[in-house]
Amino acid sequence: MSTIRVPKLAIKLMTYSIILSAGLYFIAPSLQSQEAQPNTTSEVSQEEGTETATKAPEPEEKVEAPKAKIGFVDLFVTGGWSMWPLLLASIVAMGIIFERMYFFFTTKLIAKGYNQDLQDAIDAGGLAGAEKYLAASSDQRITEVLVNGMEVSQNDPEIFSQGVEREAGEIITLLEKGLVVLAAVSTIAPLIGFLGTVSGMINAFDAIANADQVNAKVVAGGIKEALITTAAGLIVAIPAMVFYQYLTSRVNAFTSEVEEAANKIYKEYLKKKATVKTGN
Repeated sequence: MSTIRVPKLAIKLMTYSIILSAGLYFIAPSLQSQEAQPNTTSEVSQEEGTETATKAPEPEEKVEAPKAKIGFVDLFVTGGWSMWPLLLASIVAMGIIFERMYFFFTTKLIAKGYNQDLQDAIDAGGLAGAEKYLAASSDQRITEVLVNGMEVSQNDPEIFSQGVEREAGEIITLLEKGLVVLAAVSTIAPLIGFLGTVSGMINAFDAIANADQVNAKVVAGGIKEALITTAAGLIVAIPAMVFYQYLTSRVNAFTSEVEEAANKIYKEYLKKKATVKTGN
């Protein structure tokens, strides 16, 4: 039996082909899985893009516009009937305040250091020095009071005192013009505000009595009315009281200055009267 001899080169080629085939057999599945993975990712991304495109946009939440601030007219209307007398009282008070302030700032009542200068003139020349000083200061209201008192005095200190009181009373009446009304406004305005407060609380309790279910809105209107009228009454009364006190202090200061100046001249009349009696 003859043997078949296979060349060595053929044997090597067969071995290499078997090894290569085995390698391809194990490597091919992994390559196929790697090629399939990118395709899956792209499909997923396409599906997500499709869902994103088809998904309806969510409606935006509506932001409520800020409520407008309550104006003066709204507060006035909400305050109710008591706001009308308070408005009238405020107009009257403001008119008196402006008129009185204009009067006091445009009228020369008394200059600073008036009494001291009068005393210096009396020390230098007695009643004659006082008359000379008063003639030089004739543009001031206090001088008008003192001069009129001296004209009717007939060198009698008691008559001079009575004359000064009469003239000073006329000037002080002019200075106090309108102050009584201003004091009345400062007193009555809070009372009107409190009356509006009571009216608002009555409305609030009436709303509670007529409501089936009580909540904050039922009583808010009456309480708001009560608070507005109280505040309005105080707003009117406080400036009226402040200016009343200020103007009254100006009147009292002028009265004190007149009394001091009149006492200086009154003493000179007493001295003169005593001299005349001693001379007789």
